[in-house]
Amino acid sequence: MSKLALFGGEKAVKKSLKEISFDFVPEKGIKKAEELMRAGEISLSPLVYEFEEKFGRYIGRKHALCVTSGTTSIQSALFAVGVGAGDEVIVPSFTFWATVGPVVACNAVPVFADCDVETHNITAEAIEKCITPRTKAIIAVHVWGTPCDLDPIVALAKKHNLKLIEDCSHAHGATYNGKKVGTFGDVGCFSMQGSKLLMAGEGGILVTDNREYYERSLALGHYERLSSLPEDSEYRKYSLTGFGFKHRIHPVAAAIADANLQTLDEYNEIRTKNAKYFEELMSDLDFITFQKVPEKAERVYGYHYGTYHKEKFGGLSLYTLLKALTEEGVTCGPCGYGMLHKAPLYTEKKNSPMHAFSCPCYDKEYDLPETLPNSEFLREAGIYLAPRFESATKEDIEQYSIAYHKVAENLAALLAYEEENNLGEKKVDSAGRSITTFKD
Repeated sequence: MSKLALFGGEKAVKKSLKEISFDFVPEKGIKKAEELMRAGEISLSPLVYEFEEKFGRYIGRKHALCVTSGTTSIQSALFAVGVGAGDEVIVPSFTFWATVGPVVACNAVPVFADCDVETHNITAEAIEKCITPRTKAIIAVHVWGTPCDLDPIVALAKKHNLKLIEDCSHAHGATYNGKKVGTFGDVGCFSMQGSKLLMAGEGGILVTDNREYYERSLALGHYERLSSLPEDSEYRKYSLTGFGFKHRIHPVAAAIADANLQTLDEYNEIRTKNAKYFEELMSDLDFITFQKVPEKAERVYGYHYGTYHKEKFGGLSLYTLLKALTEEGVTCGPCGYGMLHKAPLYTEKKNSPMHAFSCPCYDKEYDLPETLPNSEFLREAGIYLAPRFESATKEDIEQYSIAYHKVAENLAALLAYEEENNLGEKKVDSAGRSITTFKD
């Protein structure tokens, strides 16, 4: 039996996170960013419009619009489809806060649905339980890069005449029924923040086939582009003022995203191949399960999360497990999702901008679910298993598996260590983030 690094043994994982990841800004992006700066194109640039066209073609939609963030893309999408005061929008609790915050920004009311415990995604069954006469839209999030089971969700939205927005922030290039995610809803929204598969540093982009939704999104945050709309557009007349926001992406961010788009499929293929090899090596460890992918879907590995079943591993706490793995050199951490329905923004009326608390258009009490059992379970049992293996060798991936197996072999010693140090009830702080690496 190999001695754990936690107890003075040799680390299983030899390379740092940086050594198995690719560069955030490729050389082509650096070069193009320099060209923009030397040309003085630091606010407006044709490159932004060129990138939008490329991304729209890549996803398979007529219109694409760059914005300042993925959060802003969701706000723009909600506004585009007509969500406003008094409307309800069905959302998952198992997601990053930025999926739901824009609902409040549109003066509407989020209604939280539970997720599926195996896929981690919202389902048509959970959505249907939340539909009321006030429901206007659904936001479906493709969590960690795994597509939702979209056919029943699309059918449900059509049945009830609801708008469907896809949050594809983790899922650039993922497919369902052979089509890329972002093409099933009325609007698809993508983040291009620095940890995403398509990186801009900060930025977002929305896609749609609907001209009306595209022009409404322009009117909301791109006043400078309204005068170039066709003469029959009802939004052209607002070119002086727009609708009060400025959502323009920085051209340098668009240049970085443009360079990364050129290699997105290549790196997705590498990430998928390596992730599946890692999962194969880990398949004999029954205390870890991986995110289930719907039958019709092909996921991408925006993040590599799974579920820790401590009842199958002697009851060892997640804290102790993560501590032991981290000492072995594994990049890992807790899950930050699953508790938005308990967040003060939605639970506390005092000092909250939550629209339902004061809106005369919303003529009923705002009721949160007492519990969303799957979301709450995954918040406690979800585990960030490994980073994206982008420039990793087979040996690097095998070292990650060795680390997990070393921990498995030393369960008795870890249980004794946990008891001696009174760690059984110690919680791991996730701060609600998509990636939280373990810190003691």
